Amino acid sequence: MEIAVRKANVARWRTGPKLAAKIAVVAALGLCVRMIVAQAPAVDLAVKEEKEDEGRGFKYQVPNPQWRKRPDEQKFRTIVRSVFAGSQSIAEPAQRQLFRSFFVSFVYPMMTTEEGLRTIGKERQDLLRDLASTKSHDVHKEVVDFTIPAMTKIVQDKEYRPQARYNAMLILSSLNDVEANNVGTSPTLPEPAKAALPIILQQHQKADRDEIKLAALLGLARNLEWDNYKQQPMPANGRAAIIKELTTLAEMKESPAGREADVHLWMRRRAVEGLAAACLTKADPEIAAVMERLLRDEADATSLRLAVATAMGRMSLQAPAKIDAVATAKELGYLALKACDTELTRAETYRKDELEHQARLAGSYQGEAGYAAGPGGMPGGPGRGMGDTPGGMRAPLRPTAGAPGMGDGYGGELGASDPSMQDPKHFEVEYLRRRLRQSLYAVQLGLLGGDDHPPPKKTDSTGSADSTKTKTTTPTTTKGAEEKKERGMYAVAKTKPEKAQVDEVYWAVRKLAETIEVDGADIDFYQLIKDGRRDLKPLEAVVGRRAPPPGAAPGTEDEPTAGKAKAGAKGAPQKGPPGAKGRPVVPGKAASKPAPRPQPSVFGQPRFGK
Repeated sequence: MEIAVRKANVARWRTGPKLAAKIAVVAALGLCVRMIVAQAPAVDLAVKEEKEDEGRGFKYQVPNPQWRKRPDEQKFRTIVRSVFAGSQSIAEPAQRQLFRSFFVSFVYPMMTTEEGLRTIGKERQDLLRDLASTKSHDVHKEVVDFTIPAMTKIVQDKEYRPQARYNAMLILSSLNDVEANNVGTSPTLPEPAKAALPIILQQHQKADRDEIKLAALLGLARNLEWDNYKQQPMPANGRAAIIKELTTLAEMKESPAGREADVHLWMRRRAVEGLAAACLTKADPEIAAVMERLLRDEADATSLRLAVATAMGRMSLQAPAKIDAVATAKELGYLALKACDTELTRAETYRKDELEHQARLAGSYQGEAGYAAGPGGMPGGPGRGMGDTPGGMRAPLRPTAGAPGMGDGYGGELGASDPSMQDPKHFEVEYLRRRLRQSLYAVQLGLLGGDDHPPPKKTDSTGSADSTKTKTTTPTTTKGAEEKKERGMYAVAKTKPEKAQVDEVYWAVRKLAETIEVDGADIDFYQLIKDGRRDLKPLEAVVGRRAPPPGAAPGTEDEPTAGKAKAGAKGAPQKGPPGAKGRPVVPGKAASKPAPRPQPSVFGQPRFGK
């Protein structure tokens, strides 16, 4: 420390107090590094392995006891951060070895221990964040060079904990040779580590556990995505091997032994996303053909086909890919029709079963005819109700808005009622809207790739434009730093008639999405079902097909197992009260046009909540 003080005094005399203080800090920090290096034992990068005496006997690496002392660990972590920040150097061999030893003999071995599982996620995030923010290419290369073999050893050894192996695979899948840099006049995109790619592919092919395959799958998709922007893309044979691996997984309907069907379906969807990432800038005819086959396979899960629809809206489908724009657009419209019909049927069936279950518990069940009670009551017959209410109807859980003594009712409208106050199961409406909107959004992406083409405004009998209708807008792309490329089937269509047919399908899908948005979370359950069924009919006319009967394709998680209740049939809920959106007409007044609502965001996320 005396040397540092002397340097500070000399600098103060020469350059002034401010610069002298900075020199003193740097000198003191450098002295601390030298002291740590001098006190450290001889660096041994060989890691000792042991097995647990209790539990399942997993293997783990023994962390260097020198770093287990809390003060020493925290002190050196500060030095490591300064190295990543560029304020310290590891040019000297002793400093470099000590820097490497801290990770190889302490940080990484801790990730294999039971104690280290508590912070394993944070350690991974800190490592990747430090690599992304480091200013020194030498330090970045040093860390990547010793991290790849260390993580490979953990991943390939089946005796380590599955959590440790999964974490190591995630690190390998996330390493970069070049980090993203958005600062300055020449920003750079990330370039995944080339040395890690063979290990990632090998683990996806031969790993013994699904979690390892999943982490490797994410790494393969990431390499394909950023390969679009490299000046020197990966070798053609390597890229072909990855695409073949993902294609095999995406088309594998039967799950392998030991893998649950839901897990396998989820992994297939990730494979579809990876294939789409390979074609962000340049079309691939083989991948386009795979996507088209998956989309047209009606025996496959709807959720997978919706993932394909999303992928087709984000990938390039231009030549040399061969896609029939109109036929595929109608297939996408039919997918929206089937997905929404399935959701509506599922919701109706579930609500009917709930009401029937409540009636059986109350002893008032008299067959399916009781379902006609609809919202606000429980099915039943005379003399079989709960409490003192006649006709088997339960006493309301909440007072009815608009009833005598209750003021002006919901929203200040005399006689109007708030569905959320009348229906104890009203929370299911929001869940249903989310499911419907998610399906429609995927199809919208497949049709237009993110753009919105509102239908042209209509004219009245006098020939003047109706100002209440949607304004005419020409199909445009989002403006930004660079013009957005057209995607989806609209971009594939080349002639005006083809584009017009794609727009017709899109407008039918858009109308359904708009209805779901306008209805909002405060809509009555039965009114939402009714509005959805109404808007499915124009979609059926456009695609030229009707929704399949419920249960026509069993065996997937998307299909209801019970038949749907038809409007007006025995056991079906009665129509909601007249008026706008299921609200009763104010007594003494004619039904008037409801107040206009803000134009919904038909190409964004749904409006959740009130």
